[in-house]
Amino acid sequence: IDGSTGGAERQEMIDAFNKPGSDRFLFLLSTRAGGLGINLQTADCVIIFDSDWNPQADLQAMDRAHRIGQKKEVKVFRFVTQDSIEEKVVERAELKLQMDFAVIQSGRLAEKSKALSKEEALAAVRYGADKVFKADTDEFTDADIDTLLAGAKNLTAEREGKLQDKSKRNMLDFSNAEVNFQEFEGVDYKTIAQQGDVEFMQLMQESIGKRERTSTISYNERDSYRQAGPSAAAPQTDKSLPKMKKVPDMKDFQLFNVKRITELYEAEYNREVKRAKAAQRAVEAGGEVPEEKTTPEEIAEVKEREGLEAAGFGQWTRGEYSKFLKGAERHGRDKIPLIAEEVGTKSVEEVRAYSEAFWRLGERSIPDFDKIVKRIEEGEKKIVEKLEMANILAAKVRSVENAWDNLTLKYGNNRGKLFNEEEDRFLLCMTDKLGYGKWEELKREVRMRPEFRFDWLFKSRTPIELGRRVDLLIRIIKSEAQGKEKPGKKQKVAAGEHDE
Repeated sequence: IDGSTGGAERQEMIDAFNKPGSDRFLFLLSTRAGGLGINLQTADCVIIFDSDWNPQADLQAMDRAHRIGQKKEVKVFRFVTQDSIEEKVVERAELKLQMDFAVIQSGRLAEKSKALSKEEALAAVRYGADKVFKADTDEFTDADIDTLLAGAKNLTAEREGKLQDKSKRNMLDFSNAEVNFQEFEGVDYKTIAQQGDVEFMQLMQESIGKRERTSTISYNERDSYRQAGPSAAAPQTDKSLPKMKKVPDMKDFQLFNVKRITELYEAEYNREVKRAKAAQRAVEAGGEVPEEKTTPEEIAEVKEREGLEAAGFGQWTRGEYSKFLKGAERHGRDKIPLIAEEVGTKSVEEVRAYSEAFWRLGERSIPDFDKIVKRIEEGEKKIVEKLEMANILAAKVRSVENAWDNLTLKYGNNRGKLFNEEEDRFLLCMTDKLGYGKWEELKREVRMRPEFRFDWLFKSRTPIELGRRVDLLIRIIKSEAQGKEKPGKKQKVAAGEHDE
């Protein structure tokens, strides 16, 4: 597992590993996976193959196996590559643990550990590098591995002895608690001359190889022809030729016929270029420039282009378009005056013309037009549902004489605890008076009514909560009306059987 593993999946893996008689003999996890809830009390061997600069991360990894329920002796192994930077990582981590014990565990204040300087990092990286680059690729045997493990134990004991000696001499003396982390085997890497650094960098460069800068992608047309070679001729731009007219910026919601307008612009430009080249050839030949008259077809195309540009809605902005969609969704596509009020900056006639073009040309011009139509249709469906709810409420109120005092409901299991019968009666009658959906006005009436001046719970309800309560009460009325219809049919059938 690692830091991206989900909680449920992680717990399943842990349970599968810890269950009695499990066939999972290895649990591979990252030290950055998070320690909350990772209990591996059935593991008796911890192998750290990638030591961390922070020793607490490695200690936490060891603690996974030292949980309540552990019945075996736990062995911890750490893989360290000899004569490499990993030795420096382990040494620095152990020095941090000594500092933690001497300063933090003793209840004293510790100075913040300084980050590695450029010289210290370079000395750590170059440690043992020459041996790594010059190492032989011989295969190890079992005897070599046993010898390697024995040497590792001796090396660990020797390092611990040195650390204890340093802690006695330096770390307990807080007046001068600076520790030289770059001193190893009697060599102080801080005093190495700059020439040694240059030699080391040369050794690294020769081993890695020369770094070459990757070529950047150029989107310049001339650069692409230059890279293709002399065989590919770059287009020659003749400044004497006329420039193409700028095509206007046409947004999708402005309902332009972009394809046809672009074709007409290109056709007009090609005719102008053809005439300009013909004039150049005539001048070069020493003749007169021929006068070419505009053909009826060209005039028709220009008029067509101007008509298509006028047919679009270039004055409409994206904000007005968004308000148009929101108004159509809220009021319905046919409520043009209400949609015009939503837009605010267009007249009713302008909105009507845009609406007709939108529903006629939107599928061709606007991407995701189907999703927009679906959203508007869902809004219209809600409008129908609101109208149905209002009609049901009006029928219920008018079926009772003096509904403000005599209206009753058959709650069944939907009574609730936040509202009583008097409050429900008031909500239904006031909603019928104000209009369905005006929950802000309904909230204002609740706060102003004298009979509820001490009903703090009712007065504290939000407009949304009042609207939800009214919807529930109307559904109760609807189910009550449907329940009255069904028994009538059953009684009619029973009467027919009795006659037989």
